[in-house]
Amino acid sequence: MVAFTGNDTRNATLKDANTVSGVGILLAKDGTANKVQLGAATDVPLGISAGESSRDADQVLETTGATVSFFPMGGVQMVAALAETYTTGQLVYLKGAGRVGGTAGSDKLVGVYVGEGEVIGTAGLLIPVNTTQCATA
Repeated sequence: MVAFTGNDTRNATLKDANTVSGVGILLAKDGTANKVQLGAATDVPLGISAGESSRDADQVLETTGATVSFFPMGGVQMVAALAETYTTGQLVYLKGAGRVGGTAGSDKLVGVYVGEGEVIGTAGLLIPVNTTQCATA
């Protein structure tokens, strides 16, 4: 399965103290200074990380001025999920640390789970989500 549906990546600078540990992490705009941050529950998703954020000469994830490549929202994307049970057609919402979960609350809609139904036992594993219905406000 292809991880992302033909979207070209974009590059962005991360808000200080934010790091991205790998692919599938939801990102949102920081609101100031043209930076992105890990998506939180009430943020509008901007994109999904294509890999980890930049590292320094010692191979440590940078925490100041770090950059990250991401896929803009749209189409089916593989997204990091919370440890939950997901059913085909279930709506998924942005949670803390840039992950999705199945409980709405006041969280922003990311899209529809389009997998075959699965139990995610470890947070951070990737699930297929149609992000075409992603919240824009």
